[in-house]
Amino acid sequence: MKKILLLLLIVLNIIMIFPITIGLYPSDPIVVDEENGFLNEIIKYIMDKNSVEYNIIIDSQSNLFEKLSNNEIDAVAPLGYTEERAEKYYFNHEPLFFEWAVVYIREGLNLNSVLDLANKKIGVMKTDIFYEGKDGIKDILEGFKINAEFIEFNDYNEILKNLNNGEIDVGVIPRFFGLSEEKKYSNIVKTTIIFKPISVHIMFRKNNNLKVIFDKFDSELKKIKEDKSSIYYILFEKYFGSYSKEEIPGWLKILILIILIIGIFIVSIFYANSKILKKMVDEKTKELNETLSDLEQNIKELNNSKNLIEKIVDLSPNPLIIKDLKQNIVFCNNSFARLFNKQKEDMINRNLLDIFNDINEQLKEKTIIKDFEIITQERKNITSRINLTINNKEYYFIDYRSSINISDEEIGLLTLWVDITENVKQQKELEKLNEKILNMIDIIQKLGDSDIEIEKYFDELLNLAIKLSENAESGSLSIAEGDSWKYISAVGHDIDILKDLNLKKEYMIQTDEDLKIFKSDELEKYNIEKFKNEIDRDKFFKAIKPVKEVMIATVSIDNDKLLSFALDILKDSEKQFDENDKKIFQALINIAKNNLKLKLNIDQVKNAYLNFARKLAVIAEAHDDITGEHIYRVGELAYFIATKLKLPKEKLVEIKEFSPLHDIGKIFIPLEILNKKSRLSDEEFEIMKKHTLYAKRLLGEDPYFDTALKIALYHHEKYNGGGYPFNIKGDEIPIEAQIVSLVDVYDALRSKRPYKDAFSHEKVIEIILNGDERTSPKDFNPLILKILKEYSIEIKTIYDAFSD
Repeated sequence: MKKILLLLLIVLNIIMIFPITIGLYPSDPIVVDEENGFLNEIIKYIMDKNSVEYNIIIDSQSNLFEKLSNNEIDAVAPLGYTEERAEKYYFNHEPLFFEWAVVYIREGLNLNSVLDLANKKIGVMKTDIFYEGKDGIKDILEGFKINAEFIEFNDYNEILKNLNNGEIDVGVIPRFFGLSEEKKYSNIVKTTIIFKPISVHIMFRKNNNLKVIFDKFDSELKKIKEDKSSIYYILFEKYFGSYSKEEIPGWLKILILIILIIGIFIVSIFYANSKILKKMVDEKTKELNETLSDLEQNIKELNNSKNLIEKIVDLSPNPLIIKDLKQNIVFCNNSFARLFNKQKEDMINRNLLDIFNDINEQLKEKTIIKDFEIITQERKNITSRINLTINNKEYYFIDYRSSINISDEEIGLLTLWVDITENVKQQKELEKLNEKILNMIDIIQKLGDSDIEIEKYFDELLNLAIKLSENAESGSLSIAEGDSWKYISAVGHDIDILKDLNLKKEYMIQTDEDLKIFKSDELEKYNIEKFKNEIDRDKFFKAIKPVKEVMIATVSIDNDKLLSFALDILKDSEKQFDENDKKIFQALINIAKNNLKLKLNIDQVKNAYLNFARKLAVIAEAHDDITGEHIYRVGELAYFIATKLKLPKEKLVEIKEFSPLHDIGKIFIPLEILNKKSRLSDEEFEIMKKHTLYAKRLLGEDPYFDTALKIALYHHEKYNGGGYPFNIKGDEIPIEAQIVSLVDVYDALRSKRPYKDAFSHEKVIEIILNGDERTSPKDFNPLILKILKEYSIEIKTIYDAFSD
């Protein structure tokens, strides 16, 4: 025996005489150069402590693999373990550290998941574990059936340089190397895509002498890793810095402490039992058998406890699963299985991604990425909200996830879903209600807008009614006045046909202020009875879509007006009106009724005011136009030119209505000046010019008369300047005043005055386009002059239509 031990010592000493060669590839901060790097210093410390002579060489990973294959070196590091590599080489057992791959991209590239890697140029390092092999980037993309172009490099620095220069789109880089080097490159961006967490080792030739050395290396490495104050953690802090440190949550510390206490307690029990057993063996066999029987009973009780825990988990109403990183279900409770209409036993060992259907495709992708992060960063109690569609039913869950040890060597995920579907539904209903309230407030606020067109307002009101109703699909608003019945607005029906129909009031369904619902057969019977004229009936049915139900109410606006408001459910629909629809409908009927009354009252006041203003305008013109034809011609001519300028519809109406008021201020000019038959003196002309300013006394600051005031104030301004009262020019002059300026001159030249004869249309066109001693074409907007020339015949026709 002594000879064998002596021989072994001699062999070990011979081993120590010849240095081993370890090849390292650059991966800052793990390997910086021959002397520096976390791995370099760990190797140096352990090898020196065990009196092992060694050499370190630096080369690319692919070159080091070739040298190892040719026995030119003894080991290569840092490397991840794979079964393919283990067939040819040994690995030290104790991990040097843990690592995973991070995806970097060039600046400006939008990339959110592995699916976005399609058709991209991906930079990878030759022979890298993150490139080829199981769960490498190539394997992952093949699994997703994603095509990409892989560009191989000798080291990670080359990848980052090419990525920074835009030669490639994507780079696959180890976590620590990326953290160390990423700040050197301004045109690269780190993504949240990470994959393949690995433990890092030293790979060496299958040589028993090397195995003895690296067994000692493992023993020493394990020892310094267990000592938090050892050189391992000093070097870890030196090279990896604060980004590698993660604080253990307080709750996890407490959990670990509890587990340790339980472990110590159990160990103490077994230790005490072993002492008792040893004593019993020494004393007698019979007592030993009795103790073994007691031990078997204890084990049975422990198994019963495990079953009890599982039963408690199964009673939980919240789905719970434990899965591995590949998304295979290791354990689930009954609540989870019931979600998919399955038994618990049918779900075990199934892949969660296969269970999710295509509707949850986006969630599948997020789940993979999130699980990688939780495992690799050893995170606990990660909470988020998820939305799932299972068996055509929508669910909402609070998703709790924590990493958990499935076995001694495998980490998995524990996932708990807390069902909040009803809460979300209630929240959505509340949001819908809030939206309805806001829409109602908005439509009510528009009641204060006195300028809104009644048809436009009722279009909005009708669309709002259909939107707020849960079941209405179409609708209409109409008014009966005198013996006629006219449609104002319709959704789902042909409003153009309806507006052209000469309908009679007797055709209208009248509910006497009540809300009523008619079925399709009742409605058809009513229409056949009321529509005596078959032509009217055919046109009406052509415009109205077939309906299943109509909810309708007619309300009185005044003694001679009825408003009809109808909402419809179309034929073949499965919907029907409910109480909520009725409440909303009734509220909107009241809004429509009140607004129409308000609008009619406002219009009556406006019309009265406008008619009064027109009378004043006629009075102002009475000395030479007692019929008032001039002011009406100005309105019609100005409206015609405004339409050719394609001004907004509202502006067209205002120009037509307010152009006759252009000389309203003349009411304040002395009659002796107004009636003077000869040319005015300079002083008299200065007084006459003030009629533009006097218009403000009548039209005031009322926004309704804004267009009228602009016309009255500025219609004597000239496009090239030199006009009055403000001597402004170009587009400083409001467009409505520019139009009336030309129309007023045209009409004045064509009209007979005490001091001149009327000119023919052709003569007037020639004067305006070419100028004379009184006017110049530069006085007018060139675009308006173009319209005058292009539509000369139409303008003559309009003038003649309003002349004796």
